[in-house]
Formats: sequence, structure tokens, C-alpha cells
Amino acid sequence: MPPSFEGRTQLSKPGKQLLGALFAVSAASIGFEIMLTRYFAIASWSEYGYWVISIAMAGYSASGVFLSLFRDFFFKHAHRFFFFIPLLLPPLACWGFYMVTINPFNPLEFQNPDLWMDQFQNIAQYYGALFPVFFLSGLYISLSFLALTNEKIASVYAADLVGAGAGALVILFAMFWVHPFYLLCTLIPFWIVASLLALPRARFQAKPWVYWIAAALVLIGGEFGAVRWNKARFCQYKMITPALNVADAYVRKRIYSPWGYYMVLDNFTERLDIDLSNNYVLLKVDGPPRAFGLYLDGNRIDCLPRTAKNDLTYDKAALDIFPYVLKPGSRSLLVGSRGGFRVGEAMDYKASEVVALETDPNLVGLLQGTLADNEKRWLKNKAVTLLRQPPESYLASSKKGFDIIDVSSEFLDQADANKYAFTKEAFQRYYQALNAGGVVSLPVNMREFTVYALKLLETAREALDDLGIKDPNTHLVFYRSAWNARLLVAKDPWTDDQIKALKDFCDQRSFDISYYPGIKPGESEIFNDLPPTVWGVDDVTAPKDVSDALMDDSLKLLSPQGDNFLKYHFFNLRPSTQDRPFFYSVLRLSRLQEIIQNISQIPREEIGYLINLAVLLQSLAWALLVLILPWLRPHRAQFPILQVFKSLLFFSCLGLGFLFVEIFLIEKGAYLLGDRTYSFSVILAAMLVFTGLGSWLSSLYLKAPREGLRLAAVVLGVWLVVTYFFLNGILGSLLSWSLFAKCFFLIFWSALASVPLGFFFPLGLSRLPRESGLIPWAWALNGAFSVVATPLANLLAVTEGFHVLVLAGLLLYALAFLAFPMAAVAPKFPNPLRRS
Repeated sequence: MPPSFEGRTQLSKPGKQLLGALFAVSAASIGFEIMLTRYFAIASWSEYGYWVISIAMAGYSASGVFLSLFRDFFFKHAHRFFFFIPLLLPPLACWGFYMVTINPFNPLEFQNPDLWMDQFQNIAQYYGALFPVFFLSGLYISLSFLALTNEKIASVYAADLVGAGAGALVILFAMFWVHPFYLLCTLIPFWIVASLLALPRARFQAKPWVYWIAAALVLIGGEFGAVRWNKARFCQYKMITPALNVADAYVRKRIYSPWGYYMVLDNFTERLDIDLSNNYVLLKVDGPPRAFGLYLDGNRIDCLPRTAKNDLTYDKAALDIFPYVLKPGSRSLLVGSRGGFRVGEAMDYKASEVVALETDPNLVGLLQGTLADNEKRWLKNKAVTLLRQPPESYLASSKKGFDIIDVSSEFLDQADANKYAFTKEAFQRYYQALNAGGVVSLPVNMREFTVYALKLLETAREALDDLGIKDPNTHLVFYRSAWNARLLVAKDPWTDDQIKALKDFCDQRSFDISYYPGIKPGESEIFNDLPPTVWGVDDVTAPKDVSDALMDDSLKLLSPQGDNFLKYHFFNLRPSTQDRPFFYSVLRLSRLQEIIQNISQIPREEIGYLINLAVLLQSLAWALLVLILPWLRPHRAQFPILQVFKSLLFFSCLGLGFLFVEIFLIEKGAYLLGDRTYSFSVILAAMLVFTGLGSWLSSLYLKAPREGLRLAAVVLGVWLVVTYFFLNGILGSLLSWSLFAKCFFLIFWSALASVPLGFFFPLGLSRLPRESGLIPWAWALNGAFSVVATPLANLLAVTEGFHVLVLAGLLLYALAFLAFPMAAVAPKFPNPLRRS
């Protein structure tokens, strides 16, 4: 008689070596995933990094299905797989990354439906190149769960989670010193270490030194391949590509960091990016001065003074200088300093005091560095203060008011967390921080797409209305050039003298006023034609004369019929809020057909929404496949339908719920810290480590799992309820705290949720019969629904707000508790290890 399923291996009592090997594989896997998201952010655009998450989780879930189908074979040879799988991963990772770097994927072709098929084929090649790495990584992890006794599952899950957290931190620290295209070199040693840790139990007949040599050769070959066959490059459509190809282009400085890959570029085309009047020659000023271009991941985010002295007379012709013309000698808050130029411009108009805020640590370092001493000359002025701090945090602790709060046109696109500076709550803070007669100056880029300007206007109007301002319209003024607009929000209603001053300013510079209190269409000449953006309407007739679509739409929006205008507008103009902080989000899912028909007109910033939708549909199909495939296995276990359904529901809910909580916390951390990179690092590490701690603690309840799960569910439920009702208020009160104190709070708050979260998965696995094949299937289900969770969470946040993720998490974990698998019982099926 063949030995029992449990008796076929000695893995039931794993040593520290096997847990250490699992730790290393998990660390390398998450590191590889983060490395690839960085690659896509640099070589393409960050929104395409969603595919990496999709590919990774698809690989993990597929491995669980595969192991469920062929459980006996892998279980029998588990020791050897623990040695060989990590040795296969370095060459596969090198090959996969090489194939990714030579892929001709062009994201801009998604805006032309005729070219979609070619790009879908390129996406399929991404999946084909990267899937093997994540499949084998998932196979290693799921085999670890299968091969160990139920009493050790908590330790295995803890090693997996803590390893993933450590891997995330290692790759983030490596970003400070290693070029982002070569981060793979830092991960290969983890796989080699995992293989060697498993070697003592592999029971090979050959001498151990043979396998040590093999591991050393894989290490050397992997490192060589990661460098030698690396074809990573910038996408040809990124701003950095033509700039680098200009004659005599010279990279003055490179900075590697988790915030991105920075390049300071010098060539004869690099100038201050400022919106000047077409009449600047008549105004007797020169054009924009030469500057260094500052690029982040290939996108131009700012410029820096190139010489020690700069002629600032150009500011006379600038679109955004009017508040300083209106209020010379003001105390000014600059949200974004335009590489220091904005400080010089404010001082040129005799500002009495200037506080300049930047959120990017590398940009602040460049301003204070040795690249040029022009900024230093400005910063040495006792009236100037430069801080690395988001505006919400600074204003929460500032007691003194400002005459001008000026948000730079570059600020929104410099960092993801900067979007919070354009929310309704941020506008209210700006308004409350103004002195009597003060003005807030807010930028918006139109590029013949006026929708974002309308969203900005509605955000400001609603912010004032919620503050109890009697007539918000009287506090608003909108003026523009051909490509950009400035919304001015005044502390007091605009006076006739102030409006006259604005008219004179715009007439001299050929700018247009799109709104001021009492404006009448047609009373002023339009210098810059701005036709309407019209979708979903047949037989559109182009205006015969020059037009100002922003004026027409602003008047409709601010009229008594404004609610109907918002309700029936093709685009979603709801204000950005702290709960929905997505400024670049105006698409309505109900208009999907018309959006696809007009996709060539969609701004690139909106493509991420459609990518999320596409990934969600694909992930739902994949999850369905994961549900079905294990039932195709011959001699499958005949479990009671209720128990199978409960197991399915339990592990599916965990896959969705954990990611919902994690994504919510990362976003709230980004708001509190004013930095997404910090938030990602702190939250991810804290959640993985403390979830691992919770998994380890769950082993205390293996004899009474229902009791342990009840305790975890109560604690988690209380945390979710408190978070839903009180977290936003708590975060608002902590904005003035130091960075260290904020990070400590986020770790503490994440730990309160993570420890009970760590109970669910291991306690659930412990209730599944080992010989049934349900353990790898449970792993597959968890992975498959984690694939679904990422795009679904993003779509829910964009459409309804992040608070929905908390409610969904509460519902999902309540369902998981109710669906907790019944006590492990032997299934009614033929023993697959006994062949007749």
C-alpha cells in the first residue's frame, strides 16, 4: 500500500532554511514587480504599470490552479523544486525584461482605433515575456503552503508577507544608487540565496559543491545578462527623447531615487516654459530666457536658471503676473516655485515676503545646490523662505495670512500627491488663509480642451458655497491665453476698478477674459479663438466667427441653471475632493460608446481610466477561468457543494478586501505626507510586516479557529467603522505634524488593521483538507481576485470616492467571516496517489 499523502515527504516540519528561502523568493518577486512598474513609468507612462500588477497576479493565480491540477507530482518532488525553481527565475527574469525592452508598444496608438490590433499584440507579448517569472514564483509560494502541515501554514504565510515587505524596501532603497533600468541586478542574489537554502533538503546524489557551482554560474550569468542584453530606453514620444537628440545636448545632472529618474538637460532649445503674450515685442521685453530643463521619468516638470543673473523683464508679458500687478508689495505664498524663477518674479514686483513650497525633495535639493547660484541669491534674501512641504500641511500650521496665494502651472503634474492641492478642501484652505483683499491664482492647461477649466471653476465655486459665501460668482475671475487659463479667487467681491485693471492688462497683452462678475458676451474683442469641445452631438456646426467656449460654458455653469448644465454635460465636472482627488478625471462610464468613438480627442491623462476598465474586464475573465479549471481535474474531490461554495467565497473576499484596504491606506498616506512614494513605502512595509505578525499570532488559535477569526473580525470591523467616520478628520488635524510623526501614525494605524487581516488567510487554509487540492486552489482564488481588486478599486475611487473602498472592505470581510470553511473533513473521492 502506498504511503499516505502526508507521509510522502518530510516537509511537515520546516526549518528556518526553507522559511528563509520562501522569504527570499517573495522578496525578489515583489521587487521584480516594483522594478517593472518603474520601468513602465520611465519608458512609457506610469498608468501602464497596471499591466504589471495584472500580469503578476495572473501568474500567481495560474500557479495555484496548475498545482491543484497536478498536485501529486509537485508534492512528490517538492524538495527538488524548491532548489531548481529559484535557479530558473534569474534567466527567465533577464529574458522577460529583455523582451519587454524591445517591445514596440506605442501607447499613443490607442487613440487611433485602426491601430489597436497591433498594440493588443504588443500587450500580449508583455504577458508572454513576464508571465513565466510570476508563474514560477507563485508556484514556489503555493507549493510551500501545500507541502507543510496545517500547523505551519501561519509561519509560511508570515515568511511570505514579511519577505514581500522586505523586498519592497530593498528595491526602494536600491533606487537611490542604481539606474532604474538595471534594478534587476539587485534582485538576482535573492533567488540564488533561496536556492542554496533549499539545497540541504534536496537530497541530490551528486556532491553539494556541484550545485554551489551551478548556483554561482546562474548568478554570474544573470548579472551579465541583466546588463549586457538590456535594451531599455525612453519612449520616442516622451519629451526627453527629442531634447536628447538636439545637437550639443548635455545632461548636467542625473538623480536616481524612488521619486523617479531625474535628468537636468542643457541645450539651446531649453528655455523657461512660461505663457507669454504674443505682444511681448511691442511690450519691449525679450522672450523666455534660456534655462536648464528638469525631466522626471522623461517628462519635463520644471526648469532651472542657467546663469547666475537673469533678466526678469519678460514677466511683464506673462499671463500669471496679473495678481502681482494688482497687489504690488504683497506677502505671497508660492505653491511651486517654477524652478526658482517664480521667486525672482515675485521679488521683481516688490513682494514684501515670499514663502515658496515644493513637495519634491530632489527639486528642493537642486534649488539649494550648486548648479547655478541664481536661486541661492534669491533664497538668501531674508524675505524669502523655501520649504519642502505640501500647501495643506503648511497652511494648517501657518498663523499669518497672505495677500497672494499663487499655484504654479507646473505644480499639478510634478507629483501624483500634488493633485490634493486642486481639491475643494484645498481651495477652502487657500481662501481662509487670505488677508482682506487677497487673491488666489489657480492655473489650468486647456490645449483646446476646456473641460478641465470648467472643472476648476466648479471646484472653486462649490468650495466658496460650502464656506457660506453669499454669492460665490462675485469672487471669481477667469482669464486666458490660447493655451492656458488663470482662475482668480478673491477674498472679497471683485470691484469695478479691479476688473478695469484686469481688462487693461489683458488688452495690452492680447489675453482674453472668459468670466468676471457682470460680463456680457460680445462686449470685448476675442484675441484667441477657442471653439467648443462637443461630443455626442450630431451635425455640429462650426462657429462662423471667433468664439470663446470657456466664456460660454462659464456663464452657463454659474447661471441659475448651472445644476442642469452639470447634470447633462457630456463630461463629469464634479469637483475634485479629498475623497475623490482626481483632477484629470472627467469621463462618464455611461458615455463609453461615444468616448471610444472620439478616443483620438481624449487627453492622455484620461487614458488611465480606460486602461483600468480594460484590465478589469480581463481580470474578471481570468478569475472565472481560475474558478472553473480545477473542476476539470480527474478524480477530483467530491466535497459538499456548500463547503466548496463557502471556500470559494471566503478566499475571493480576502483577495478583494485586502487590496481595497491597502489601496485606501496608501492614498490617505499620500495626502497626509504629501508624497506618494513615502506613503507607498510606509504603508506597504507596515501592512506586510504586521500582517505577517498577525499570521504568526493566528497559530495560537489553530485548535479554535472560529474563535480566533471572530476576534480578528471584530477588531477589523471596529477599525473599518472608525476609519470610515473619523480618519479624514484625524488626518486633517495631523497635517502640521513633523514627517517622522506622520509616518509613525500611519504605521500605527496600518498595524491596527494589518494584525487582524493576517488571521484570515492562514486560518482559512488550515481548515482545508490537504489531500483535496483545495489549498493551491485557495491560493489561486486569492491571487485571481487580487487581480480584480486593483482596477476595480481605482474605478470605484474615481467614480464614487475612496470611502467606498472602506465600505466594500467591511462588507467583504463580513462575508468572509460568515463563509469561513467548515472543519476539515476527508473528501469523498478516490485517493489520487493510489493507481489501479
